[in-house]
Formats: sequence, structure tokens, C-alpha cells
Amino acid sequence: MRDPEDIRTKRGTSLVVIITRLLFAVYFITVAIVIARGHLPLTDSSWLAYLIILYYLAERFYAAFLKRRIDLGFAFPLLLAVYILNFVSIVLQAQEKLPLLNRVEHFASFVFVGYVIWVFFVQYLPQKVWRQHPYYTALLVLSVSALLGVANETVELFIDTIWHTTLVGLRYDTSLDLLMNTLGAGLFLAVRLILLTVENEVT
Repeated sequence: MRDPEDIRTKRGTSLVVIITRLLFAVYFITVAIVIARGHLPLTDSSWLAYLIILYYLAERFYAAFLKRRIDLGFAFPLLLAVYILNFVSIVLQAQEKLPLLNRVEHFASFVFVGYVIWVFFVQYLPQKVWRQHPYYTALLVLSVSALLGVANETVELFIDTIWHTTLVGLRYDTSLDLLMNTLGAGLFLAVRLILLTVENEVT
């Protein structure tokens, strides 16, 4: 049986990306309907707009790197998983009622983010660079992950300021979000480096 990633259109788009795009369309339509019917606070429509913009940027990055023969199609299902986790968190009002779920959302999201960034650098950098200097590569991945986490919190603050929403929680919410982001990416990198060490010892 062929791997879905190997099935591609004439333009080089994999079947995985095509299916994920359809699922993203279903996701955005579902969220829009839920908001329109009043099952979520209307202020969450600004967050939906932010997610749509992020998805658009992901598509642009995918197209740009595909031209350089760097296929990031594997990241789309992971991005969809993060979006679904975020939607569940909003529906359950985890920010106010289930702060632990909100922390888990950030932690899991940045395990995914760390993985995507790691794979990108592994494909982009010369093979001998990251294999000879895996810890430098891990530090680079952790730095980019942390930067994305800070950028996300900055956008939340911007949305709160402009549209008077409550995306930024009370007290230590931002600090805890950034901590969980770092721990999520850090866990992935720790596991990846351990596996790489074991792999090198075996060979």
C-alpha cells in the first residue's frame, strides 16, 4: 500500500496536504457556525480571524519552501491537531474554568512546534552540520520555538487591547503559558537527542 505522502498532484502537492486542507475548511466552517449561533463569546471571532491568518501564513511558507524542495507537508496534520486542541480549550472555557487543560494545550502545541522546527532545520541544514552539532541544532530549535511563543502572547495582548477581549488570563497566565511552551519544545528535543545518542552508539 502506498504511503499517502507519496501520492501527489501534478503540482507536487501531497494527498496528505489536500486532505488536511479539506479538514481545515470543515474546521473553520464549524467554528464560524458555533460562534454565529452564540455558543461561544462573540469576542472569540477575533481569535478565529487570528487562526485563519496563521493558517494562511502556513500555506505561504509551505509554498515558498516547496519551491526550494523542502517539503513541510507533514506539518499540516500537526497544525490541525493544535487547532482542534485550541478549539476544545475555548469551548470548555479552559482559561477560566480548567486552567490545567489550558496548560496542557500549550505544552502539547509546542511539542508539535518543536518537532516541525526540528524537521525543518534537519532538512534545511547540511546533514553533517546537525549530526555533528545536534546540541547546537537543538538550541536553535528551542530559541525559535520560544520566539514563536512570545509572538503568540504578544498577539493575544494586541487583540485584548484592540477588541477588549480576555485572551490573556489573570495573574501569571502569560508566564505559565511561556513556561509550558518551553517545556513542550524542551521535552521533544530531550527525547530526540536521547534517541540520536542511542542511534549513534548502535552504529
